[in-house]
Amino acid sequence: MAKIQLTIADEEVISKCTGKNLNEKYNNAYHQLQKNVNVLFDSESHKDRNRISEGIRQILEKKEGLLRMNMMGKRVNYAARSVISPDPYIMVNEVGIPLIFAKKLTFPEPVTFHNVEKLRQAVINGPDVHPGATFLEMEDGRKLKLTSDAAKRQAIANNLLIPHLQSSVKKKGKGMIVHRHIKNGDMVILNRQPTLHRLSMMAHKARILPGEKTLRLHYSNCKSYNADFDGDEMNCHLPQSYPGQGECFGIASVNHQYLVPKDGTPLGGLIQDHIVAGVLLTMRGRFFQKNRYQQLVWSAMSSYHKRLKLLPPAILKPQTLWSGKQIVSTIILNLIPEGKIPLNLQGKAKISQKNWKTHPAGMACRWIPP
Repeated sequence: MAKIQLTIADEEVISKCTGKNLNEKYNNAYHQLQKNVNVLFDSESHKDRNRISEGIRQILEKKEGLLRMNMMGKRVNYAARSVISPDPYIMVNEVGIPLIFAKKLTFPEPVTFHNVEKLRQAVINGPDVHPGATFLEMEDGRKLKLTSDAAKRQAIANNLLIPHLQSSVKKKGKGMIVHRHIKNGDMVILNRQPTLHRLSMMAHKARILPGEKTLRLHYSNCKSYNADFDGDEMNCHLPQSYPGQGECFGIASVNHQYLVPKDGTPLGGLIQDHIVAGVLLTMRGRFFQKNRYQQLVWSAMSSYHKRLKLLPPAILKPQTLWSGKQIVSTIILNLIPEGKIPLNLQGKAKISQKNWKTHPAGMACRWIPP
């Protein structure tokens, strides 16, 4: 056995340990040191009722730990939180903002010759009428809250772009800033917890929806947020600078997120309970009257600004009816670019050609059993 080299301090520590000889005392001291190190990292590794201090693991873990309690999920200004609801009428890169949120979320917009008329009207509208403003930041940094007095707001609006002569401090190059309400087209950051990857926070264009109380989200974004509509809540943050708005528009926008970074698979798509609606829609024997047929087609093509091509009804008598498959066929037919051939199907399976029936429009092929 190798000889143990000990210092004077080591001998004082080991002398306090029990043991018949030096080697036993050394081993006991080593095990005691190991236990103390283990307790430092995890206080539950050694059951000691008299121990009050917590280990590093206990400080970090669980909801009451250092990370989740003090460094994550803190409340911030210029943010909103509400239940999410589906809305197929808004664009994929949009989010529906309730009017009650739109009156609280504000953006600091400097007053220039280009936007002075718009900001004057926002000041006149005040904090209770959308689109309005909540307060005005003067040249010297003072903030003037807009009250319910319409005469005072009118006087303030008339003084926009006029140098404030009574300011004791004038900062070169800084003018008045109107903190206006959020409006259509502003970029907001939408987040759903747990934020597991980069795509759990993406930028959307705000679309103010009067009369609503929930955040409205398009079905296609559910995969990236891992969201469904059974009571999920999401956070909405409004960036407070033009560089932040520019980064949201050019980098973090939904339109720039195509693939999952993990494996390169497509990001957007319908993956959860939305598929059930598609199955129910295209079941055999599912028919719709003209108004329902046109309403469903329009809801899917609300962003389409050309004349829609519609299909003839599948049943003429006793009343005109369209099948659910025709609704899907109509959508696909209108999405085909002009000059391109319609969708077609070619297969190498041993199926007789007489068993295939093609729609007159050149699509919606189906196989009829012999």
